[in-house]
Amino acid sequence: MFVDDCMSRTPQGVRVTDRLAAAAQVLWDHDCGFVPVLDADDRLVGVLTDRDLCMAAFTQGRPLHDLPVAAAMARQVRSVRADDTLATAMVAMQEFAVRRLPVVDADGRLVGVLSSNDLVRYAFANPRAVAAEHVLRTLAVVGRSRRAAPIEPGVAELAAPTVLEPLAPAGMVPAGPSPASKSMAGKTTAGKSTAGRPKTGKSTAGQRTVGKATTRPASGGKSTPNQPASRKLAARKSANGSRTEKA
Repeated sequence: MFVDDCMSRTPQGVRVTDRLAAAAQVLWDHDCGFVPVLDADDRLVGVLTDRDLCMAAFTQGRPLHDLPVAAAMARQVRSVRADDTLATAMVAMQEFAVRRLPVVDADGRLVGVLSSNDLVRYAFANPRAVAAEHVLRTLAVVGRSRRAAPIEPGVAELAAPTVLEPLAPAGMVPAGPSPASKSMAGKTTAGKSTAGRPKTGKSTAGQRTVGKATTRPASGGKSTPNQPASRKLAARKSANGSRTEKA
């Protein structure tokens, strides 16, 4: 497939003699982040991004209407022709790490713009015409961090694109049980649930602690009194009895 099949055909540009405020107006009105810069003969001489505008205003400390387009535009521009293949365009995006490519004619005049969004939309609508992995690789190379390890452009891969099978229709579920369907809550052993059992297997219900002594119910349902408490009670009764006899 060719660049002409999916490029945007109504590009908006600014003149090299304009101010950055005019470029910002184009970006705002057309909801884009890239604007080509043209000379008096409509030939491409540079490009501007929204980031270029911000950095120019920040580093120079001046408002956009005071700064000329020539002070912030990129002069080394990689462009493609409308009759170039999409593989050639994706290689150019990877090599220059750009998301947009101006499209020019034989005289260098602007005729369109090819963006990574254009590639994604076209590949989605025509899965047999453009290999999705080539578009994905282009996005990965262009969008990688500058501190990350470099990814070599896939020139050889893009020279002979493969045809992908279409995606499965929405709603289809792979056959066989899903690992996520196995629940770990309430594990069972030999058909018996072990959830809720005490760790020791013995219940501690019915035990009471009074001071340091512990009383446990006997088999007959009677409790055995604490020995120190029984002796004190017997001593008190004996003392009361002796006082009564003396009286």
